Amino acid sequence: MMRDEANSPTPAAIADHYRSVDSAPVDYSVDRPPSASNGFLLMFTGLSVIVLGGQAVLRHAGVIGNNDLVILASGRGDVAVPTRIFLVVFFLTYAYYAYSNRWRRAQLGVLLLGKFLLSCVFFDVLGWWLAHQHILEVHVLGQQIASALIALALFPQTVLAHAQLPRPLDGTVDPRTPPGAYVRLIGALLAAMAVATVVEAALPELVFDLRSVALLGGMGPGVFLTQQVFAVCTATIGWFTLQRSRTQDFSPPVAVLVPAHDEAHDIAATIAAVDRAAGTYAGRIHLYVVDNASTDNTTEVAGQAIRACTAITGEVLECPTPGKAIALNLGVHRITEEFIVRIDADTVIGPGCLRTAMRHFGDPHVGSVGGLPLPMGNRTWIDRVRLVEVYLRHGFFQVALDGYQGVMGVPGMFAIYRRRVVVEVGGMVEGMNGEDTDICLRMDAAGYHTVADPKAVYYSETPASYAHLREQRVRWFRSIYHICAHNRKMLLDPRSITGGFVLPFQLVNAARRAMLGPLLIFAVVDAAVSITADRPLHWQPIVATVLGMQMIMAAAVCLLWQPSSVKHLPAYLCFRVLRSYFTLGAALSLRYPPADPIRALATRWPLFSNLCSVGAAGGHRDIRGRRRRRGPRFRRRLP
Repeated sequence: MMRDEANSPTPAAIADHYRSVDSAPVDYSVDRPPSASNGFLLMFTGLSVIVLGGQAVLRHAGVIGNNDLVILASGRGDVAVPTRIFLVVFFLTYAYYAYSNRWRRAQLGVLLLGKFLLSCVFFDVLGWWLAHQHILEVHVLGQQIASALIALALFPQTVLAHAQLPRPLDGTVDPRTPPGAYVRLIGALLAAMAVATVVEAALPELVFDLRSVALLGGMGPGVFLTQQVFAVCTATIGWFTLQRSRTQDFSPPVAVLVPAHDEAHDIAATIAAVDRAAGTYAGRIHLYVVDNASTDNTTEVAGQAIRACTAITGEVLECPTPGKAIALNLGVHRITEEFIVRIDADTVIGPGCLRTAMRHFGDPHVGSVGGLPLPMGNRTWIDRVRLVEVYLRHGFFQVALDGYQGVMGVPGMFAIYRRRVVVEVGGMVEGMNGEDTDICLRMDAAGYHTVADPKAVYYSETPASYAHLREQRVRWFRSIYHICAHNRKMLLDPRSITGGFVLPFQLVNAARRAMLGPLLIFAVVDAAVSITADRPLHWQPIVATVLGMQMIMAAAVCLLWQPSSVKHLPAYLCFRVLRSYFTLGAALSLRYPPADPIRALATRWPLFSNLCSVGAAGGHRDIRGRRRRRGPRFRRRLP
């Protein structure tokens, strides 16, 4: 059900309504301007030119023998792409632009580079030893890939260890993923690896052709094909699992909870959509609109819309303290129904959305359910790329996660929760990003899993401007660090597929996405140096990272859902680069507590404290490491 475009707000009417206290929680993030990301990319480009140019000169002079930071690799192939140099430059630039004082930034640089270079030495020595002992001939490319994968894990691990993030939850963690889910996960993974192996062995000419056009990354099927086959296998399992779950007849009374901050322009359409959906739902529905410190007439508009409803009852609650999670918790404690349907004030649910989603709660182990968040219209480029993104993310990959109970969370635009479990795990977390995924993870820790059903369709507004899009995506992409820090006990817990497998994968994926834009810049610089130095140009791995199998998969998914959406695929592939830029901005918006090595040494060694007491009296340093004096400067008068 689409919102009436004649009544849609103009961009001027909603120019800045998206900003709130949730945009950048002050305890854990900084609302840094785009100049921080732009400065990062400029410095990264400059360092890349210097390092790659210097490397080309040294190689031409015979000082070094390969194109990357690889040792003991003689006779085991040549380097295709200087992956390790890219990662060193990326880590250096990130440490320089991290939000903290100079001591903390220096510490980040030492930690990131130190751990990464140690891993490189380990893999190089291991590869040399295996070859020297005639056990296994490891190509130098394998050593590069192994160290790159380690780097993707080292980056989020260092961030989680040193950034100022939410404290881990107290209490016990008792996830109960059934054994059958692990069987489906491992079985699909083994099948995908077998298919990739058979393709490489049985169709060598096809593999060579695909490598030559960058569809398999220039390195054979490997990870590229295995990942996509695994997703297809698990999505097939997930689709049949959802179909079976939808056959249950379950329609208890529900409460619809709508937090609203300055949503007078949207709230009436949202309420009317709930009233229409109630016509296909057998249970009773009561609506709670929570006015969250609005400065417009949201309360009056919501009250009028509720009085115009014919199939539901409702009321408007007042929450004077800003914050969506605060408003949600107020509603949760006011509600008496067992099931809470959370809907954003700019979201319109489809006619059968409630009926379809509620049926999954016939399984007593289901704690939350989400749906398919289609864009409201098709007017702007943001609408069009969002459509492809939704089909790929929520219409395919979330279904694949359903195949082995791996759904980590569902968007708060539309989500249904068991109220009893929400209260049991402590309600919605306040003061951080990602409270919608956080509550699903905490339900998982209590033994309940999440279902994402693309047949439960709803429509949500897309950003009306580039500034709104940037604010939204930086907030979304920052949330992965907040969520992981808050649910640290779930991370790598083998009793939970979401905690032991999906959550670490999302952290690594966030690091990969942040590096995508810089990687393209690095590839351009490396190409220019390669042409100048008259050496072979290996472009396939870089292009495959951006296009390749991902492009084929996106096209196939679009054809399955809406064939006409394939025409938006080029715009979506370009948007992936912009999304990388926003992910980088999210990583740069994290706060790092300032480091004070003098105080740390004084705490550990009291003698050092006595020696430095005179210097300490002269002033202290601010977050950027600049010395501040405690009083005004005085000049000694000459006699």
